Amino acid sequence: MSDPFHIIPAASDTPLFLFGDHASRHIPDRYGNLGLSGDDLIRHIAWDIGTEDVLRGLCDRFGCGGIVAGFSRLLIDPNRSKRMESLVPDSSDGTIIPGNQNLNAEARKERIETLYAPYHAALSAQISAQTSPLIVSLHSFTPKPKEGDKREWDLGLLVKHDEGTAQDFKDAIYRLAPKLSVGMNEPYSAHDLNHTIDFHVAPRALPHLAIEIRQDHIQHQHGVTRFVKLLGDALKQIMD
Repeated sequence: MSDPFHIIPAASDTPLFLFGDHASRHIPDRYGNLGLSGDDLIRHIAWDIGTEDVLRGLCDRFGCGGIVAGFSRLLIDPNRSKRMESLVPDSSDGTIIPGNQNLNAEARKERIETLYAPYHAALSAQISAQTSPLIVSLHSFTPKPKEGDKREWDLGLLVKHDEGTAQDFKDAIYRLAPKLSVGMNEPYSAHDLNHTIDFHVAPRALPHLAIEIRQDHIQHQHGVTRFVKLLGDALKQIMD
């Protein structure tokens, strides 16, 4: 059975912790790729392209800990509450997901128990083990969904519980890269989709960021290197 999460151990006492809900596109063999094939398995509907590489790069730079989910959000979405219909999506950006059609309660429970719950338990334990950390949730977004408008932002910050840290980070980004466009609650709003932060971070009253990177910036190694440096420099500024 595939691991439902991957922990990045801390190598220092830097008060920073990163997590990636949608970093993986892995679908264990027992699910038969959910009936999908070809490009659908590598499109943005399956994962947040580039985020695991950026996250691991930042953890390496700061010597801080992190965790990434080890399964595709097409199976079950860690950034949804168990009460939401979209927890197990039956379609995504115009693509029907055959393996999720008419899913019965037993199959839904199996995914919660073997994927969703272990990831959230591990994430909670990792955050609790930190000492006053800045928490960073890392995501990426497609420049142009099939069903939606083109997105011009380079970065987005999802803001709900901690406006101060988000504004400080945005200011730092603009000092470092003034030509970039940073949206607040764009292209998504934290008031709509923010489960992991709402559940694990806000109740602990920890400073945090939810960062969205446009995927075309980090779908190749050059872009990953660039954004590890940019985000790392901005994080250093607000932590100092």
